[in-house]
Amino acid sequence: MATGGGSSEMPDHRKRNTFTSYVAPLPGDMRATADTNEWCLPSDLRDVHLARPRLLQGEQIVASAPAYMYSPIDPMDSGSGSGSSSNSNSGGNSESNPPHKEATFGLLSVTNFKLAFVPLHARRPTATAPLCDLYQENLYLGRNDVTLNNIDQIYTIAEQGRAASALQAARMASNSSRRKKLEPFKQHTINGRIAALHIICKNFRLLKFAFQQQDSKLSGVSDHGKLIASALVRFAYPMRHDLSFAYAYREPYYSTLGASGVSMYATKNDWARELIRCGATEWQVVSSNSVQLLQNPLQAGKYSVPPHFVIPKSCSVDRFLDLSRAFCDSRAAFWVYSYGSSAASLVRLAELQPAAQQDTKVENIMLELVRKCDERKQLKLLQLTDRLPSTQDVLRAYQKLRRLCTPETPEKFMLQDDKYLGLLEKTNWLFYVSLCLRYSSEAAATLRSSTTCVLQESNGRDLCCVISSLTQLLLDPHFRSIDGFQSLVQKEWIALEHPFQRRLGHVYSATNGGEQVLESEQSPVFLLFLDCVWQLLQQFPDEFEFSQTYLTTLWDACFMPIFDTFQFDNQAQRVRAVKDSPLVLRPVWDWSEQFTDKDKMFFSNPLYQRQRNEAMSHSSSAGLQNRRSLAVGQPGMAASTPSRNTINPQLFATHSSVPQDRYLLPAHRIFDLAVWDQCYYRWLPVLDIRGGGQAQVDLFHRLLLGNIAKVQRCLELQNIDDLPDAYYEATGEQRPNQQQTSSQDGGAPNVDQDGEPIEYVDGVERRRKTKVATPTNSLNSVGGSLQLATLSSFFPFGNPIAGDAPHQLYDILSSSTELLLDTSSILDRSSIV
Repeated sequence: MATGGGSSEMPDHRKRNTFTSYVAPLPGDMRATADTNEWCLPSDLRDVHLARPRLLQGEQIVASAPAYMYSPIDPMDSGSGSGSSSNSNSGGNSESNPPHKEATFGLLSVTNFKLAFVPLHARRPTATAPLCDLYQENLYLGRNDVTLNNIDQIYTIAEQGRAASALQAARMASNSSRRKKLEPFKQHTINGRIAALHIICKNFRLLKFAFQQQDSKLSGVSDHGKLIASALVRFAYPMRHDLSFAYAYREPYYSTLGASGVSMYATKNDWARELIRCGATEWQVVSSNSVQLLQNPLQAGKYSVPPHFVIPKSCSVDRFLDLSRAFCDSRAAFWVYSYGSSAASLVRLAELQPAAQQDTKVENIMLELVRKCDERKQLKLLQLTDRLPSTQDVLRAYQKLRRLCTPETPEKFMLQDDKYLGLLEKTNWLFYVSLCLRYSSEAAATLRSSTTCVLQESNGRDLCCVISSLTQLLLDPHFRSIDGFQSLVQKEWIALEHPFQRRLGHVYSATNGGEQVLESEQSPVFLLFLDCVWQLLQQFPDEFEFSQTYLTTLWDACFMPIFDTFQFDNQAQRVRAVKDSPLVLRPVWDWSEQFTDKDKMFFSNPLYQRQRNEAMSHSSSAGLQNRRSLAVGQPGMAASTPSRNTINPQLFATHSSVPQDRYLLPAHRIFDLAVWDQCYYRWLPVLDIRGGGQAQVDLFHRLLLGNIAKVQRCLELQNIDDLPDAYYEATGEQRPNQQQTSSQDGGAPNVDQDGEPIEYVDGVERRRKTKVATPTNSLNSVGGSLQLATLSSFFPFGNPIAGDAPHQLYDILSSSTELLLDTSSILDRSSIV
């Protein structure tokens, strides 16, 4: 009990206090003041150790510390404006600082795979059901975990004086003078203790942690923040790729992709099948391992070509390789696609090396070889270097957009919100998206006019990938399916070797004795492509089998080191890694490795409807896939030498099987575009609209199509007893079996004690709830009184909800999906679901 003389007795009291608490403080416990700044936690943290993260095989904990985790801008800010007044009240009363209750106390750990935060005290009401897992859950990561590959920037907030609490330590983040960026491989001298950490991830996530400092005599550690920061700097910025967790994770992999329609373009036959499908008869597939020149160790170093590539048939392999030495990265004219009855080709070409740019003779020879492959001998050169942004322009636009999407304080958020459109325009991100859509539309129009189009870029491996992929999406409906899209990424980005390792910053190359880190090669070109695809999905929602959730998940998968798809610059690196170390290769397309069926369910677009002729070609291609599996093995198997199983395109039909009436004409002006909110804003709770957004539209589409499938099945089977309840709610009619029961009884239908009607099916009593035929704004017509008002607008991302509703929602959506899959006239079976 506080008395008037309490202040004079406080020093003696602190000297006599030898009590050690074995229970960590609850969130919002602000009893520690500037005079009594201690958690009194024991050195072994006996309560916190219960929050150990789940570890994978080969994963090891590097550092752990108790910490408070804050939401990006909401928790510590709502009371920041009145922080001075609240601090003047009753010292450390938790009720005077309500924002602190939003913080979550737990154990923050750094491993050789991820940064993991495990809450110790859940803020879940005990009266409700356990938190539902309907929201997307990765089997390798917890909800509060991020891989080290995903971490881009680390900022420390130094303690100014002695913070009275973790809340005050977190509020110091608003003081920019105390904020310092930790650069990779630099010797950082941190004066004073670290009060908080801000971690900015490559997928636009902002993580904020605050540390309550303790007496080193009690805890054994003087600065938890410095412990975590030093571990992150050491492990989040590897200088060699073999330091990645992929080399430590040796769990066996058993592929399930054999039955899918994904072409890996890892064999000569994969490219031959694409030539056959496109009707490209004037081109030939070359395998590097069958070219004697490329097998000579003294000569192979002069060339940088993929394992398999397609060149003009009128040119010998040796001559083509000799000409390719004049181009950057030996990227001479590589065929990627043909369209139309005349088989107009889409070709990727690098620019001449600086030493050869004065003489364009070699380039003219190469273009003439490409022209000979065109039936009409017409060719259009689309120079991308002068028309599209450079990789550094894309990086700067990405960094500006990410700063706009990751405000660190409420004041900064409000300041940005007032000038949002102007700041968005200054990022130039949508401008670059507009340019990519514009020139891909131009390339597609060129092919539709039966003219060969050559895309030329500095190295032919960056923006060429974007324009070439988008052009094929606009022309070919096969690539708008899930299997087709994954095959497209494999062909344009993996097989033709986009440098993912450098562009996504998986490895940091240090120069000048480790004092500088080269960031000039980093550039999220793949994200620019995914954003363009998302824009097409918004303009043509019924043309794509995949959803925006699939695209967002694909961007997240770029930073999952366990899967090798987006981890290397070229196939030579991948082969060398497998040869020199026990690396297990796992393609990211095997989504069952990361997600359960309930998560993969949201990868498909409910509005997609496969055309009848496309379904027939899909079935025939599946038959070819089965024949291939028996004759030449599964996709991805190495074909070391030509064999009798090698496909010869000349033995097949010479006409293209690509439909010519399914092309898209997208709008590419900036005011026709939108911001990809699910990908960029999903980590900002303040922007979450419960019960609104595109998520609501998508869920209602799924439920509506489920009812349509039920009606169609009833019509096909001539059985109206199984019509969905929504039909009777909309029409106000009564079920026939209810009417029959009522007429047979000669009076009103039987009711139970609650007044609900009772029907008898085969002598078995069944009660049915009566429902009023009113316009529904929830899921009453499908699954009882299930409301969508609590669902996040970023669903299936965002903060989950508690209660029974998500479980009911999952059951309803799952049954609706099964109906859609079983009804082939509504939706053909997908390889994902």
